[in-house]
Amino acid sequence: MKVLNQILVKKVQEIANNAWPASYSYLMDGWILRFNKGITYRANSVLPLNWWGEDLYSSVVKVEKGYNQLSLPAIFMLHDNHEPEGLESLLIDRSYKKIMPTFVMGTETDKLLRTENITTFEFKYTEKRLPIWYPALEELSPWRTQEKMVVIGEIIDRVAIPQKRFFYVEHKQRIIGAMLAIIDNEFMGILNLAIDQNYKRNGIATQLVQEAADWAISQRIKFIYLQVEKDNIPAVKLYQKIGFNTWYSYRYYEKNF
Repeated sequence: MKVLNQILVKKVQEIANNAWPASYSYLMDGWILRFNKGITYRANSVLPLNWWGEDLYSSVVKVEKGYNQLSLPAIFMLHDNHEPEGLESLLIDRSYKKIMPTFVMGTETDKLLRTENITTFEFKYTEKRLPIWYPALEELSPWRTQEKMVVIGEIIDRVAIPQKRFFYVEHKQRIIGAMLAIIDNEFMGILNLAIDQNYKRNGIATQLVQEAADWAISQRIKFIYLQVEKDNIPAVKLYQKIGFNTWYSYRYYEKNF
């Protein structure tokens, strides 16, 4: 399965939304408006899976008023099967800027390419966001501010119904890699995969994904998916190499007031 049909795209979008829950959501004309202190695009944007409003222009204006009221930019997350079709053109006409084009890549769990296990490092996991895991993720994510990491921790803690597992890699009693895996229905999502710069190209990321895949298989999960920005070429090539295909893409449209 290399490309998802429209129904499955929306299903994966729903599941991905559940894996990254905003602090507050508001339903409007079939769209999901997400608010989360301005931290991360995914948790502060409109998810237009369905639309049953009477006038598209009016719906967009209402969105803008809602985000403006909270001193936030209006952001739409447009996947390949957003609704309605004319939304993208309207946003461009209203001076929205296209940013962060992203691939959603996935594979059937039993088709993931397996490589020989690495024995140099210790691969472990915990079922809870223990103190050992989160500070390590913060250290491995220097591009994120401390404020952003605090809010991301709150987002992770809000994941309630799906199952979570926190994977990490140790070397000489130090965590050099971390990753979050979330199971929801027949899908497992890979999130927050981060490797110490000094340990990259050692197969650590590949084995972390394999460790998560073993968990997915034990839970009879059919699909694994992840999200990666299109311009992150090394990551895209890595995921392709181990069996992931591009299922669909999405991009954000942002308007500052």
